[in-house]
Amino acid sequence: MDHSFQDDKYFVDGLIYNCPFCKRRHVRYSVVSDTSFHWSNEKICYIYRVQCHSCKKISLHLSFNPVPISSYHYDGSLNKAIASFQEVSLNSDLEEVHVERLDEQFFYSVPTSFFVLDSRIPRILRDLISEAEGSMKSNFLTGASACIRKAVYELAVLQGATGDSYDGRIKSLKDKLPDVDSTYFDTLLTIQQVTSTKVHEESYDGWENKHLRVILSALSEALNEIYVVPALRDEKRKAIIALRDELTPKESKSKSD
Repeated sequence: MDHSFQDDKYFVDGLIYNCPFCKRRHVRYSVVSDTSFHWSNEKICYIYRVQCHSCKKISLHLSFNPVPISSYHYDGSLNKAIASFQEVSLNSDLEEVHVERLDEQFFYSVPTSFFVLDSRIPRILRDLISEAEGSMKSNFLTGASACIRKAVYELAVLQGATGDSYDGRIKSLKDKLPDVDSTYFDTLLTIQQVTSTKVHEESYDGWENKHLRVILSALSEALNEIYVVPALRDEKRKAIIALRDELTPKESKSKSD
């Protein structure tokens, strides 16, 4: 059975998640603290601070419902953590779906990005994408679309692309970056349907959060191919050259007279 869909989750289950910091998949985590506060007179918001067992970095997650992971605290004993998970799983008050679909329980997470963007991507682009993701978490589609369009504009400036319009800059980027999959640029063109005019003066015509998420994913992948993949290739090339040089016999020193 194919379980690759779990790679797209934040939380796989009550003990395992995909770390947004060290980018390790299916690594153990623990809830280092959990609390709640009154979002309004009637609504309570629950806060969970989750720590990766690999890189030790902590992420924050908000929910309007109590989430099962609050019982999966880790005190350094793996056996105790597993026992805690099993005990809560057997509790009749908790539905199994909560463990299998933990991601759906949270309306906001920090980092908002499922995987933190690589530092080799210019900061101005990373900040705009992070802001767009934060807007989508709250379903602020106007703000999210504006951030995505701004990110495309800044990318065009950084890459020396031309064009007086959004479409023109996308097409220019597509021409200037032939090594990047054109599918990403074609997807970015669809954001034109959610321009300020469309958002403020007309209807969405079916546009929802999920549509912008596809566009944002396309932009993130394009940035990865532009800034990260070439750098990784260069690092691997240098590593192979270094290994080759180690295997190549050095020339014998000439005998002294």
